[in-house]
Amino acid sequence: MATRIIILISALSLLIGCSSNYQVKEMSVGVAAEDKSDLMVGTVLFDDAWSVPAGSIGCCWKDAGVLSFVDGVSFPSKVVVAWYDMDTDLFRVGEATIDNKAGYEFIQQIKPFINRRTGQYKNWKHPYLIVGIKRNGLMKVWISNAPADVIGRQILEIGSGMAQIKELPPEEER
Repeated sequence: MATRIIILISALSLLIGCSSNYQVKEMSVGVAAEDKSDLMVGTVLFDDAWSVPAGSIGCCWKDAGVLSFVDGVSFPSKVVVAWYDMDTDLFRVGEATIDNKAGYEFIQQIKPFINRRTGQYKNWKHPYLIVGIKRNGLMKVWISNAPADVIGRQILEIGSGMAQIKELPPEEER
């Protein structure tokens, strides 16, 4: 009987320890596009549970261009993004799968950086989740210790996906 209880407790501990619900105290979320884009981003929805606003995006691939601050959320395992390319008149919707375990582990080991402009040393252990979109529909997700190009910046690709061209919603739903 004692053996069964030990096995049951071990199995429950293993299940709880392998949970994919990684809570994040606070994080900034950025949306970026390849340079010289003219994109109007509508939806940036994580795990069908929480979202961030974006708006007009025109540059800064791998940089956290348009930033939003979130706290007390689970580190996401997917993101859905909808955007309109004003130059090509195409509407795209796509989903990127995110390796939330790798992202969460990155956050646990986040390193400080130095701001190139001011020379200021930042030891703020604040993660930046960056969602990048390209005009051809490619979607990438990175986790970083800084929003842009700084000395000591770490950036890790943790997700990708491909958006599909969709018909524009009716005028009254835009």
